[in-house]
Amino acid sequence: MLLIDGLCDAPGALDWNAVDRLCAGEARVEHTERLSPKVSGEGVRLSAVLAASRPDAEATHVMVADDGEYRACLALDDEARAAVLAHRSEGQPLSAAMGGPVRLLVPASDNGCLSVKRVTRLTLLDHPEPDTVPRPTTPLRAR
Repeated sequence: MLLIDGLCDAPGALDWNAVDRLCAGEARVEHTERLSPKVSGEGVRLSAVLAASRPDAEATHVMVADDGEYRACLALDDEARAAVLAHRSEGQPLSAAMGGPVRLLVPASDNGCLSVKRVTRLTLLDHPEPDTVPRPTTPLRAR
């Protein structure tokens, strides 16, 4: 399950099938291995998933969290625009070995291709918060 909460009009939870249904038209990203060689398959643009939650006008950032302690804070008008949620490989959910069932890929990051494995939560915020990205990619990133 992918929980979406915070500053939005339609918070909720999406299962893998709901994420997959959003992966259509311009929201669909094929060949995720071009973004990260470790993740071969398809994904959906993060912006399409967030749009389904109807973000409030004051939302400026999204915190992307895994099923543990790892999280990345992305500006909605910057890195989040290029971000992809990889979720499918050969028509099936992305395997755990590739960081699935949903994995964040951020090709626009200064971190090469910022990635969060096993994404379980997206929280819309009106401010940036420190995250746990191992290498700083913006001045707000914690070491």
